[in-house]
Amino acid sequence: MEDLPDASNSGNLPSFGDWLANLLGFHLPAIPMPQTRKNFDKAASKVFLAAGENVEARLKANTGRVKAAGRLAVEGMYRTEDEKRKLQNRADVVAIAVEELNRTSENQPHDATDEIEDDWLNLFARVAEDKTSDELKSLFGRILAGEIRKPGSFSLRTVQFLSTLSKSDAHEISAFLSFVIDDRLVPSDGTVKAAFVQRVLMEELGIASQASTIGGLAWKFFFRPKTTTLLTAAGSGVIVINESAKPIQLALNCQILTKTGQELLTIANPQPTDAAYINSVAQTLFDKIGEAGYADEIELGTISVFAGPLRGAEGITPDFKAAKSSKL
Repeated sequence: MEDLPDASNSGNLPSFGDWLANLLGFHLPAIPMPQTRKNFDKAASKVFLAAGENVEARLKANTGRVKAAGRLAVEGMYRTEDEKRKLQNRADVVAIAVEELNRTSENQPHDATDEIEDDWLNLFARVAEDKTSDELKSLFGRILAGEIRKPGSFSLRTVQFLSTLSKSDAHEISAFLSFVIDDRLVPSDGTVKAAFVQRVLMEELGIASQASTIGGLAWKFFFRPKTTTLLTAAGSGVIVINESAKPIQLALNCQILTKTGQELLTIANPQPTDAAYINSVAQTLFDKIGEAGYADEIELGTISVFAGPLRGAEGITPDFKAAKSSKL
């Protein structure tokens, strides 16, 4: 019978990962990066073996018990149905993390620089074992993959927040994050914007700052002379072109993402930003530039604002150009 490997054995990593892959029926991520591989092995062992005394002995006795669909057969490994459910939930999250690591491995050119922390893994395992919906398991799997690649990407506070996250709140957060501009803010100005009730909910959940424009926050933009600035959204963006010799300064009423909100943005997979919304953001920025005293530059065409789908990390395919402000 196959023995359970020692997950602390750094001389032949990922020994536990190999064993766990055979047990759960998935392919290990092809990561030629020693620290990232070590983090995966440590994370897989910590999360999978998170609960129950004598769990290693029970696992050894059930090494060959794998369902045809590749899911772990846990009958007999734990005494209660609750233990079985928690083990299966943790196994599902680890398998999703593996899928995410495999899917994104070609886009990760750098090895992890730190070792994933025990305290983080212990808390994560306790939280993940109670998530039963496919949506929340997928979210937790992506978080685990992100922490394996770059320890510190998700704070203990964010993991604790996720411990009480419901499926409906997760949907609301994902929908709200479609409105995020420049990875940090959701404008409150403009003709198209997130619903007020949605923005209030994000404030209550701790995802974003105060929702009201009265006493709320304003983000200060600074666009340098002779520069082109891209403000990204989910699948689209706004480009501010300043070909003039003057810097542009303006303030935009908005909600700012909290640290938890910013961390979740990286793995929430929000729906693509609505075209009408991103066009409204572009027009709002353009109007505020005009109101801030740049009428001559706009008239000369040295300042312009476009919106459109992203075509890469540095630009968009413009399908909207902000109109000349009626206030000029």
